[in-house]
Amino acid sequence: MAPPQRLVTEVERLGAIVSVAALVIVVITVGRLSYSALVTVPAGDELRVGLLALEDAQDAVMGTDSLLRAYLATGDPYFVDRATERAPEIAAAEGAMLANLDLPGVFPRVLELVAAQRDWQAGWVGQVASVPPQDVAAFVARGDALMRDYRAASTAARSALLDAIESLDGSVRLLQRSLIVVTALVAGAALMVALRGRRRLLEHVVAPVDGLLASVRGIGEGRLTPPEPVSGSAELVALRDGLAQMTIALRGQHEETAAQAERLQVRTERLRTILIMTREIAGSLNTRYVIDATVQAAVAVTDGRVLLWLVLEDGSALELAHDSDRGQLSPMEEDCPLAVGVVGRSARYGQISRGDPEAGEDPAVAVPMVVGARVIGVVECWDSPDGEVDGQRLSSVEMLATLAGSAIEASRLHAATERLSEFDPLTQLANRRRLGVDLDRAVADAKRHSSPMSMIILDLDHFKELNDRYGHQQGDVVLQEVAAVLRGAVRDGQTAYRWGGEEFAVLVPHRGPDDAVTLAERLRVRVEEDFRRGDKQLLTASFGVAGLPEHAGDGEALLSEADRALYAAKNAGRNRVERAG
Repeated sequence: MAPPQRLVTEVERLGAIVSVAALVIVVITVGRLSYSALVTVPAGDELRVGLLALEDAQDAVMGTDSLLRAYLATGDPYFVDRATERAPEIAAAEGAMLANLDLPGVFPRVLELVAAQRDWQAGWVGQVASVPPQDVAAFVARGDALMRDYRAASTAARSALLDAIESLDGSVRLLQRSLIVVTALVAGAALMVALRGRRRLLEHVVAPVDGLLASVRGIGEGRLTPPEPVSGSAELVALRDGLAQMTIALRGQHEETAAQAERLQVRTERLRTILIMTREIAGSLNTRYVIDATVQAAVAVTDGRVLLWLVLEDGSALELAHDSDRGQLSPMEEDCPLAVGVVGRSARYGQISRGDPEAGEDPAVAVPMVVGARVIGVVECWDSPDGEVDGQRLSSVEMLATLAGSAIEASRLHAATERLSEFDPLTQLANRRRLGVDLDRAVADAKRHSSPMSMIILDLDHFKELNDRYGHQQGDVVLQEVAAVLRGAVRDGQTAYRWGGEEFAVLVPHRGPDDAVTLAERLRVRVEEDFRRGDKQLLTASFGVAGLPEHAGDGEALLSEADRALYAAKNAGRNRVERAG
């Protein structure tokens, strides 16, 4: 018995025949279109353009001849002028004929026509103006002879050109008929082969597949019996053998399913741990709480020791933030350089890194906490007694690290946002909002302990003129330098604020107006000296001072009195300190 034919061989044979037929048809079609586009159409266009040029030349020659004969009959130079104007038309038509009618059977006739035309122009047109009256009759007779030659040459050229056009059209029609016949023959042969291939596929594929489908339905209903032998292609025979092996394998998978269920239960518990941790940190903006919850979840997943490291703000190293064996640690109690050890490598390259005990490293795996494209920390998990942290446990730690990184970054951003809400971004001084909180606290403390306190408000003199002259960018630099002067001059417990625009304030707790006036005068001198350039004074400041309880009984009144004293300093000539009174 002959071995069964392979299904792929049947399909490939049928596909190859159909593909070749399709390729032949495509080649014939493309060749026909290409030949038409590159040969017949351009040749036909050139012949028709040449025919139009021949007719244009004949019209121009006949018109010129009529005008010159009118001149000879009347002597009116108007007709000579009009005839001269038609000379370019004759030349253009002659050039078009020579450029387009270069076919072997046409070009000699065109040359004869051009020669006859030039003889007519040289022997008659060029001499018409110099013919004496007594020789007009003879001159006209010579023109008639030249014109007859021209017409004969024109007729011969036109006839040759029309014959060439007709011959070209006949060749195109013959080629099209031939290609249609060839295409029909190829398509018919391909159709016959395709029908024969369909019949063979029905015998070798469809019938055996029906038998195999019946066996598959039995397996799906739980009847794990091998299918009956099939006759057909080699692939279907192999498929039957595969189904028989599958029934045997299905019996063995029943036991494996139970083991899989147990492993899935373990994974479910780990995912539940991650979910609980996610819920706990989702609404928290406390960095320490997020770190603690992350470490606890990692310990539950790995059953081993877990350390959490955070990258310092300057990115130079990592600090140990939490150790599951010791709890939360003070900042910088332990640190780790980047690219050093298992933790340093993970932070430096943003990849999971495993320690090499043979190289003296801890038996641990480090998983980076990546936010965006930046590593903000590392979760270090030590191997448990059950074995290394790998597989599903490592995947769970990766998920924990991703969630924890985002939560820690969010808590840091929240802390930074709170700081920005209380500090001026340009000068880095506390802002007006922070002044309100600090002032209320200082007033309450002063009243509770019956101690004095003071407020200084200062304004930069003619700051608008400086801004207009040097630009707002330079004005911002000046504000930053003034802020630096204030920070360098205040003592412990005293706080400088940016009150708004070019106004600043200094809160002086536990000091009366006299001490505040002394501080304000020292600040005024510092500003005056720092902004003096030779003989030119670039900037000065005016100060107002008020004290509690001498000038006011609460914080709002204290600010108002200090502000009123500031305007008194302005009105008194600026660059001075005025005390509320």
